[in-house]
Amino acid sequence: MYTGEIDVPNPLLRTTDLLNSSNLYWKDPARKSFGDALLMYNVILSIDGIDKYQTFESIQIRQPNIIFFHDGYATMGSSGEKERAVKLSEKAHEGKKSVHLITKARFNSFFEIQGSFHGLFKRKSNQKYIPINDVVLYEIIRRQDKWVKRRVGLTNDFIGVNSSYIESSSLI
Repeated sequence: MYTGEIDVPNPLLRTTDLLNSSNLYWKDPARKSFGDALLMYNVILSIDGIDKYQTFESIQIRQPNIIFFHDGYATMGSSGEKERAVKLSEKAHEGKKSVHLITKARFNSFFEIQGSFHGLFKRKSNQKYIPINDVVLYEIIRRQDKWVKRRVGLTNDFIGVNSSYIESSSLI
């Protein structure tokens, strides 16, 4: 897990909107090595069992390799933006729905994600990242001859899941 900061062109822009855009924002595009990379600063790389495996002043993460992300914002958007979102949701008859996701296995683990989303899942699944709220996130890890289920702690109850990593989904 990489934890750090990213460049944001506008403080009102949501992380999901930034990562779903066709061009990732870079304050200094000359530093970009890959066309699909996200630049992070003050990064801590953690791996299973080691909270601070390595640190980096800056690092480029290839976006297709990001399974999910979460940000440090407990609340998002202005009150006007929230009111607009509620009106658009009501107009399109898009209420809050529950979802259960299983990601593709990578190496010896996969993720089980339960939460809710607003809108039509079919439309959201066409985006790079699907925003999920009220998240309960588990990592299922193969250790020797057993599967171990461990809850992943989040800064808040929101994540954006890379739609290309979703193996299965169940709308509840």
